[in-house]
Amino acid sequence: MITQLQRLRHLHQERGWSFDAVRSLNPPHELVELIYSFCHSEWLDVLRVKSDTDAQAGRFLVESVVDGRRPQACWLVTGTLCDVLDGLDQLPPPTSRLAPRLLLPAIVR
Repeated sequence: MITQLQRLRHLHQERGWSFDAVRSLNPPHELVELIYSFCHSEWLDVLRVKSDTDAQAGRFLVESVVDGRRPQACWLVTGTLCDVLDGLDQLPPPTSRLAPRLLLPAIVR
């Protein structure tokens, strides 16, 4: 049972996050996890929820996710669903000067 349903509903309905429910392959096709995502042009925020005590969120460079490479994250959090949602609430938009940045190695010429 997930106790933070109101906060999850707010992400989806009020903040415009996409939502997918992942079900097990075998009957009775039980709910395995919930996945929420929101794309900010070149950044993708993702929230994975397995239970109240098992959740993860991250901000990834979109091109690293769609190219099939190892996803490049500039921010990650793991823990209880409440803690992860608190982290997402405090995460500034990618355009903010306070937003986490991805440090890339310099090109040697």
